[in-house]
Amino acid sequence: MLTLTAHTKISELQSGPPGVINALRSTGLYHDGDDTDVMLGELCWTFGFNPGMLLMMLESANVPEEKPPIDVTPFQNMPLASLVEHVEKTHHHYLRENLPKLTALANSVAVAHADNQELSELDEEMQRIAVELDTHMLHEEESLFSMIRELATNHAVTPTRCGGSVGGPIACMENEHELTVKTLLKMRKLTNNYLPTDGISGAWRELLERLAAFDQDLLAHMYKEDKVLFPRALAAQRGSRAAAAG
Repeated sequence: MLTLTAHTKISELQSGPPGVINALRSTGLYHDGDDTDVMLGELCWTFGFNPGMLLMMLESANVPEEKPPIDVTPFQNMPLASLVEHVEKTHHHYLRENLPKLTALANSVAVAHADNQELSELDEEMQRIAVELDTHMLHEEESLFSMIRELATNHAVTPTRCGGSVGGPIACMENEHELTVKTLLKMRKLTNNYLPTDGISGAWRELLERLAAFDQDLLAHMYKEDKVLFPRALAAQRGSRAAAAG
Protein backbone atom coordinates (compact mmCIF):
# COMPACT_ATOMS: atom_id res chain seq x y z
CA MET A 1 0.00 0.00 0.00
CA LEU A 2 1.05 3.58 -0.64
CA THR A 3 1.15 6.54 1.72
CA LEU A 4 -0.89 9.08 -0.20
CA THR A 5 -0.46 12.83 0.32
CA ALA A 6 -0.69 15.95 -1.82
CA HIS A 7 3.08 15.56 -2.38
CA THR A 8 2.79 12.05 -3.84
CA LYS A 9 3.93 11.94 -7.45
CA ILE A 10 2.08 10.13 -10.21
CA SER A 11 5.20 8.02 -10.78
CA GLU A 12 4.80 6.70 -7.23
CA LEU A 13 1.20 5.71 -7.93
CA GLN A 14 2.38 3.64 -10.87
CA SER A 15 4.44 1.45 -8.56
CA GLY A 16 1.55 0.86 -6.15
CA PRO A 17 -1.67 -1.18 -6.34
CA PRO A 18 -3.06 -0.99 -9.92
CA GLY A 19 -6.40 0.27 -8.65
CA VAL A 20 -4.86 3.56 -7.53
CA ILE A 21 -3.54 4.71 -10.90
CA ASN A 22 -6.72 3.41 -12.54
CA ALA A 23 -8.79 5.51 -10.13
CA LEU A 24 -6.73 8.56 -11.05
CA ARG A 25 -7.28 7.88 -14.76
CA SER A 26 -11.03 7.63 -14.16
CA THR A 27 -11.11 11.23 -12.90
CA GLY A 28 -9.81 12.54 -16.23
CA LEU A 29 -7.06 14.46 -14.44
CA TYR A 30 -4.37 12.15 -15.78
CA HIS A 31 -3.93 10.26 -19.06
CA ASP A 32 -1.20 7.85 -20.11
CA GLY A 33 1.70 9.84 -21.50
CA ASP A 34 1.23 12.83 -19.16
CA ASP A 35 4.10 14.02 -16.97
CA THR A 36 4.51 11.50 -14.13
CA ASP A 37 6.70 13.81 -12.02
CA VAL A 38 3.68 15.95 -11.16
CA MET A 39 2.50 15.79 -7.55
CA LEU A 40 -1.16 15.15 -6.79
CA GLY A 41 -1.49 18.57 -5.18
CA GLU A 42 -0.13 20.25 -8.31
CA LEU A 43 -2.49 18.23 -10.47
CA CYS A 44 -5.47 19.32 -8.41
CA TRP A 45 -4.36 22.96 -8.48
CA THR A 46 -4.03 22.86 -12.30
CA PHE A 47 -7.54 21.49 -12.80
CA GLY A 48 -9.24 23.21 -9.87
CA PHE A 49 -9.97 19.86 -8.23
CA ASN A 50 -10.38 19.39 -4.47
CA PRO A 51 -7.20 17.56 -3.31
CA GLY A 52 -8.95 16.12 -0.27
CA MET A 53 -11.61 14.59 -2.49
CA LEU A 54 -9.00 13.14 -4.83
CA LEU A 55 -7.05 11.59 -1.97
CA MET A 56 -10.24 9.99 -0.63
CA MET A 57 -10.98 8.49 -4.05
CA LEU A 58 -7.45 7.14 -4.43
CA GLU A 59 -7.33 5.81 -0.87
CA SER A 60 -10.41 3.65 -1.51
CA ALA A 61 -8.43 1.91 -4.27
CA ASN A 62 -5.22 1.75 -2.24
CA VAL A 63 -5.42 -1.95 -1.39
CA PRO A 64 -3.12 -4.82 -2.37
CA GLU A 65 -4.20 -6.69 -5.48
CA GLU A 66 -5.36 -10.16 -4.55
CA LYS A 67 -3.76 -13.01 -6.43
CA PRO A 68 -6.39 -14.96 -8.43
CA PRO A 69 -7.00 -18.40 -6.90
CA ILE A 70 -6.65 -20.07 -10.31
CA ASP A 71 -5.78 -19.39 -13.93
CA VAL A 72 -9.12 -19.24 -15.77
CA THR A 73 -7.57 -19.16 -19.26
CA PRO A 74 -8.52 -22.82 -19.99
CA PHE A 75 -12.18 -21.97 -19.36
CA GLN A 76 -12.43 -18.82 -21.46
CA ASN A 77 -13.13 -20.66 -24.72
CA MET A 78 -14.85 -23.74 -23.31
CA PRO A 79 -18.41 -24.09 -24.71
CA LEU A 80 -20.91 -22.61 -22.24
CA ALA A 81 -22.79 -25.87 -21.74
CA SER A 82 -19.51 -27.69 -21.13
CA LEU A 83 -18.44 -25.05 -18.61
CA VAL A 84 -21.69 -25.47 -16.69
CA GLU A 85 -21.18 -29.23 -16.68
CA HIS A 86 -17.59 -28.75 -15.46
CA VAL A 87 -18.75 -26.60 -12.51
CA GLU A 88 -21.40 -29.16 -11.55
CA LYS A 89 -19.21 -32.26 -11.88
CA THR A 90 -16.13 -30.68 -10.29
CA HIS A 91 -17.30 -28.24 -7.63
CA HIS A 92 -20.94 -29.06 -6.89
CA HIS A 93 -20.02 -32.74 -6.64
CA TYR A 94 -17.13 -31.86 -4.31
CA LEU A 95 -19.41 -29.86 -2.02
CA ARG A 96 -22.15 -32.49 -1.87
CA GLU A 97 -19.58 -35.12 -1.02
CA ASN A 98 -17.65 -33.10 1.55
CA LEU A 99 -20.17 -30.82 3.28
CA PRO A 100 -21.71 -33.67 5.35
CA LYS A 101 -18.23 -34.79 6.41
CA LEU A 102 -17.16 -31.26 7.33
CA THR A 103 -20.27 -30.43 9.34
CA ALA A 104 -20.07 -33.71 11.24
CA LEU A 105 -16.36 -33.30 11.94
CA ALA A 106 -16.67 -29.65 12.96
CA ASN A 107 -19.43 -30.53 15.41
CA SER A 108 -17.54 -33.52 16.80
CA VAL A 109 -14.39 -31.48 17.42
CA ALA A 110 -16.38 -28.62 18.98
CA VAL A 111 -18.14 -31.03 21.35
CA ALA A 112 -14.86 -32.72 22.30
CA HIS A 113 -13.38 -29.31 23.16
CA ALA A 114 -16.45 -27.63 24.59
CA ASP A 115 -14.34 -25.08 26.47
CA ASN A 116 -12.85 -23.71 23.22
CA GLN A 117 -14.92 -20.72 22.08
CA GLU A 118 -13.25 -20.51 18.66
CA LEU A 119 -14.15 -24.12 17.85
CA SER A 120 -17.72 -23.50 18.94
CA GLU A 121 -17.98 -20.49 16.65
CA LEU A 122 -16.27 -22.42 13.84
CA ASP A 123 -18.85 -25.18 14.18
CA GLU A 124 -21.67 -22.63 13.94
CA GLU A 125 -20.16 -21.07 10.82
CA MET A 126 -19.64 -24.48 9.21
CA GLN A 127 -23.22 -25.60 9.87
CA ARG A 128 -24.58 -22.32 8.49
CA ILE A 129 -22.46 -22.18 5.36
CA ALA A 130 -23.30 -25.80 4.56
CA VAL A 131 -27.04 -25.03 4.56
CA GLU A 132 -26.48 -21.88 2.50
CA LEU A 133 -24.35 -23.70 -0.07
CA ASP A 134 -26.87 -26.53 -0.44
CA THR A 135 -29.60 -23.98 -1.19
CA HIS A 136 -27.29 -21.98 -3.43
CA MET A 137 -26.38 -24.98 -5.58
CA LEU A 138 -30.01 -26.09 -5.88
CA HIS A 139 -31.15 -22.66 -7.06
CA GLU A 140 -28.18 -22.38 -9.38
CA GLU A 141 -28.82 -25.72 -11.04
CA GLU A 142 -32.60 -25.40 -11.29
CA SER A 143 -32.72 -21.85 -12.61
CA LEU A 144 -29.50 -20.24 -13.80
CA PHE A 145 -27.69 -23.30 -15.15
CA SER A 146 -30.77 -24.53 -17.02
CA MET A 147 -31.16 -21.06 -18.54
CA ILE A 148 -27.51 -21.02 -19.64
CA ARG A 149 -27.81 -24.47 -21.19
CA GLU A 150 -30.89 -23.37 -23.12
CA LEU A 151 -29.12 -20.19 -24.19
CA ALA A 152 -26.16 -22.23 -25.43
CA THR A 153 -28.40 -24.63 -27.36
CA ASN A 154 -31.24 -22.46 -28.63
CA HIS A 155 -29.68 -18.99 -28.38
CA ALA A 156 -32.71 -17.94 -26.34
CA VAL A 157 -34.14 -18.38 -22.86
CA THR A 158 -37.68 -19.43 -22.06
CA PRO A 159 -38.98 -17.09 -19.32
CA THR A 160 -39.23 -18.71 -15.88
CA ARG A 161 -40.18 -17.48 -12.43
CA CYS A 162 -36.77 -15.76 -12.50
CA GLY A 163 -37.75 -13.91 -15.67
CA GLY A 164 -36.32 -14.21 -19.16
CA SER A 165 -32.84 -12.88 -18.46
CA VAL A 166 -29.84 -14.61 -16.92
CA GLY A 167 -28.94 -11.27 -15.32
CA GLY A 168 -31.38 -11.64 -12.42
CA PRO A 169 -30.19 -15.06 -11.21
CA ILE A 170 -26.57 -14.05 -11.77
CA ALA A 171 -27.01 -11.00 -9.52
CA CYS A 172 -28.44 -13.26 -6.80
CA MET A 173 -25.59 -15.73 -7.14
CA GLU A 174 -22.98 -12.96 -6.99
CA ASN A 175 -24.55 -11.52 -3.83
CA GLU A 176 -24.46 -14.94 -2.21
CA HIS A 177 -20.83 -15.36 -3.26
CA GLU A 178 -19.98 -12.16 -1.40
CA LEU A 179 -21.61 -13.51 1.76
CA THR A 180 -19.73 -16.78 1.35
CA VAL A 181 -16.41 -14.94 1.12
CA LYS A 182 -17.21 -13.13 4.37
CA THR A 183 -17.88 -16.46 6.07
CA LEU A 184 -14.60 -17.89 4.78
CA LEU A 185 -12.75 -14.85 6.12
CA LYS A 186 -14.29 -15.44 9.55
CA MET A 187 -13.39 -19.13 9.46
CA ARG A 188 -9.80 -18.30 8.57
CA LYS A 189 -9.64 -15.87 11.46
CA LEU A 190 -11.01 -18.44 13.90
CA THR A 191 -8.42 -21.01 12.80
CA ASN A 192 -5.42 -18.76 12.12
CA ASN A 193 -5.73 -19.63 8.42
CA TYR A 194 -6.29 -23.33 9.23
CA LEU A 195 -2.83 -23.58 10.78
CA PRO A 196 -2.58 -26.50 13.24
CA THR A 197 -0.79 -25.98 16.54
CA ASP A 198 1.23 -28.46 18.55
CA GLY A 199 -0.69 -30.83 20.75
CA ILE A 200 -4.09 -30.73 19.05
CA SER A 201 -6.02 -33.95 18.50
CA GLY A 202 -5.97 -35.89 15.27
CA ALA A 203 -9.60 -35.01 14.56
CA TRP A 204 -8.90 -31.32 15.09
CA ARG A 205 -5.92 -31.50 12.73
CA GLU A 206 -8.02 -33.36 10.14
CA LEU A 207 -10.71 -30.68 10.39
CA LEU A 208 -8.21 -27.92 9.65
CA GLU A 209 -6.81 -29.83 6.67
CA ARG A 210 -10.28 -30.46 5.27
CA LEU A 211 -11.31 -26.83 5.82
CA ALA A 212 -8.23 -25.56 3.98
CA ALA A 213 -9.10 -27.76 0.99
CA PHE A 214 -12.75 -26.68 1.19
CA ASP A 215 -11.75 -23.02 1.25
CA GLN A 216 -9.43 -23.43 -1.75
CA ASP A 217 -12.00 -25.33 -3.82
CA LEU A 218 -14.78 -22.88 -3.01
CA LEU A 219 -12.67 -19.88 -4.02
CA ALA A 220 -11.79 -21.54 -7.34
CA HIS A 221 -15.45 -22.48 -7.83
CA MET A 222 -16.73 -18.94 -7.30
CA TYR A 223 -13.91 -17.38 -9.32
CA LYS A 224 -14.73 -19.49 -12.38
CA GLU A 225 -18.34 -18.41 -12.15
CA ASP A 226 -17.78 -14.73 -11.34
CA LYS A 227 -14.97 -14.15 -13.84
CA VAL A 228 -15.85 -16.51 -16.69
CA LEU A 229 -19.23 -18.26 -16.63
CA PHE A 230 -21.42 -15.33 -15.58
CA PRO A 231 -19.85 -12.69 -17.88
CA ARG A 232 -19.94 -15.11 -20.82
CA ALA A 233 -23.59 -15.99 -20.18
CA LEU A 234 -24.51 -12.31 -20.08
CA ALA A 235 -22.56 -11.66 -23.27
CA ALA A 236 -24.20 -14.63 -24.99
CA GLN A 237 -27.66 -13.36 -24.17
CA ARG A 238 -26.79 -9.85 -25.34
CA GLY A 239 -25.53 -11.35 -28.58
CA SER A 240 -28.65 -13.46 -29.12
CA ARG A 241 -30.89 -10.46 -28.50
CA ALA A 242 -28.89 -8.31 -30.89
CA ALA A 243 -29.08 -11.02 -33.55
CA ALA A 244 -32.85 -11.32 -33.08
CA ALA A 245 -33.28 -7.55 -33.30
CA GLY A 246 -31.13 -7.42 -36.42
